[in-house]
Order: sequence, then C-alpha cells, then structure tokens
Amino acid sequence: MERLAHFVRSPETELQAAHNGLSADIEDRSGSRADRSDRSAPEPLAGGQAAPLMRRAFTLDGLRAGGLALGEPGIFRSRVSLPQTMSSPLVGTACLEVGAVPLHQQIIAFSRRARAAGAQRLRVVPLFLLAGVHVMDDIPAEIEQARQGLPDLILELCPHLGSHPGIEGLLRHQLRANAAETLVLLAHGSRRPGGNAPIAALAQSLGGSAAFWAVAPSLESEVIRHMQSGVQRVAILPYFLFAGSTTDAITHLTEELAERFPQLGFHLLPPLGPSVELARLVVELALDQVPAKAQQAPLPMQRVAFRHTIHPSSLVS
Repeated sequence: MERLAHFVRSPETELQAAHNGLSADIEDRSGSRADRSDRSAPEPLAGGQAAPLMRRAFTLDGLRAGGLALGEPGIFRSRVSLPQTMSSPLVGTACLEVGAVPLHQQIIAFSRRARAAGAQRLRVVPLFLLAGVHVMDDIPAEIEQARQGLPDLILELCPHLGSHPGIEGLLRHQLRANAAETLVLLAHGSRRPGGNAPIAALAQSLGGSAAFWAVAPSLESEVIRHMQSGVQRVAILPYFLFAGSTTDAITHLTEELAERFPQLGFHLLPPLGPSVELARLVVELALDQVPAKAQQAPLPMQRVAFRHTIHPSSLVS
C-alpha cells in the first residue's frame, strides 16, 4: 500500500458500471406534424434509443428509469426539465452491439408502439463521445434500414452526444477540485483520419493534453513526456460516459504507472457518469435546442508543493 500512497482515486469512481456502444433518443408528442423548416411549431417526436443513464432502475433528481432489460426496447416518461412549450418526452432504449436483435429492428419495434401512442416523428441521438466508425457508418446504416420499415414515420438522426458544447462544462465540473499540475484527457480514440482532432482541441481548452486507449499517443507516453518536463502530479480524466471494462483497465494501468514512477503523483478522476445535466444535453440534441458554444479560458494547472495524505478509502488496493 505504501508504494501506491501517491495514487489517489476520486470516490466518485464507484459509479454504477454500464456497457458501451449505446445510443439514445428522445420523443416529444407536443404539437401536430409540420414542415421541418418551420421551427415555430414543435413537431411530435418519438424515440428508439435512450441514454444509458436511464437504463438502470435508479432515480436522479427528477429523472427516473424503470429498470429496462439490456438490449430490450422500452418506453417511459422522462422527467428532465423542458421548456414550457414542450411536453414531457417519451423515451425508449436500444443498443448498437449487445442487443438480442439488430439496432434497426429495435428502432422499428419501439417506433410502432410510439406511433400507436400518437407520435409522428422519431429522433435518434447516438450516445457516443467520438465521431468514430459507429457514429459515422454503423448507426446511419441501421437508421436507413429502419426507415424502410417505417414508411409512415419521420425518422431522423441527431448529432452524437460528444458534439454538444455542454460536454466541456461537465468535464470542467469534474476538474473543479483538481490540484494537479497537468491534465491528461484519456479517450478511447478513433482510427478514422482526423477523428481524434476534436479530443486534442478539447484537452487543450481544458489546459491539458490528450491521450488515447486504442491509438497513439498512449497514456504511458503522455505520462513520461510530462514527467520529463518536470511535472510532479498528473490528473487523468477518462473521457468515457460510464464505468466499465475499459475504465477498469485504465485503473489497473494507472496503478502500474504509479509503481513504475513513484516520484509522480497520480489523480485518477471518474468518467462522466449519469447525471441530470448529461440527460439535459441529450434532450437539447433531440429537440434541436443546442446553445451556441461560449468561449472559456483554459483551466489553470498550478505548480504546487504537496504532501500525500493517506486515506484508506481513497487508495487502490
């Protein structure tokens, strides 16, 4: 334990685990069918996917999910605050890779039930942080297949969650109590040309650098680079929606790096995790109400002298 006394993990990392490869959508049934170019009258929406944070049976400050089975499309009412002109959206769940049936069949099954409830339009919001192969290729192909089976329903694909400018604000909230000298934003990474450029830009806006789990530069190489530049304490922020097998592997790798480089202090932060704020970003994407991005100054990373205080509950065994 003494060897790992400098490796501090935030208590929030004990969040509920969730699978990756999920997507979400929101359904709103206020108003009548209108032309898409007319923004003044809200159109009825339906949803074939829902945020993973809504899939488990727990309550989050007005947001409630009914414990849906993994991969099983479902319908429930979201209680996320909406503008007064909008009714509470109808939300359904589905997944891209681990469902019992393909995604387009899940969307069709949900859409038929939503259509029977009066919905005329369905919008799918991919719950992905990177514009990789799933967002750019796989989901659009599944949506096109679903359209063939839904001739009487408008089916639209929204921008992915990672494109919402509010994601940066959630990350800044994660870093609010961080006292490290530098930040490494660790994302999964994409092999698509230019796919990782937004992550590098996001890391820079947060005052840190980017590393990737699946492609270069790796977390290890970034840690070594910062150590060679004289940094003594590094914060690692996993750019993942929820805890799972990959974030577990990140924890193990950070433990190994802490043992290899005892002169460095490591602060492993939790992934974004489920929250009402995250759900509101999904709602804004679904209702096409994403606000313009405001300019924010990079977070200052101060060089400070520090001494580790050992708390058994915050150490990784």
